[in-house]
Amino acid sequence: RETEKAAMSDANASGPIYTTRMIVRTYEVDGFLHVNNAIFAQYFEAARGDLIRALGLGYAKFHDWSAAPVVTHLVIDYVAAARADDELVIALTLAELKRTLFTIEYDVRRASDDSPIVTGLTRHAFTDPEGRVVRVPNEFRVAVERLQKARNPQ
Repeated sequence: RETEKAAMSDANASGPIYTTRMIVRTYEVDGFLHVNNAIFAQYFEAARGDLIRALGLGYAKFHDWSAAPVVTHLVIDYVAAARADDELVIALTLAELKRTLFTIEYDVRRASDDSPIVTGLTRHAFTDPEGRVVRVPNEFRVAVERLQKARNPQ
């Protein structure tokens, strides 16, 4: 995984393309009084949904394109505990955008003190309704590149 992280860091030198916030809800906390580890996969999914809307694309677009991004790889590295009512800041960085896939890195921090909570990544392949891998739709690629340039002008 260290090699994977090193390869990603070269691709995302421009930094996050989107940041969102969420509050830890009490039902996400387990018997050890911290956010259950599985919940962070849901946080990543919610943050991606926010990103899709920020791109000006709704999920209906994927149906129009007959191409949907499916998660092919998920990594979550736990750094510190998050607790009920913590406000979390989730920064998303586009680590790679290739012909048929893209990878997003996540940096989750506690808003009150900027302390790191979790880092991770998701890799997505675009598939058609039959599950065959297809090219990243051009409209998606253009929207991502436009947001990346707006967030990180060079």
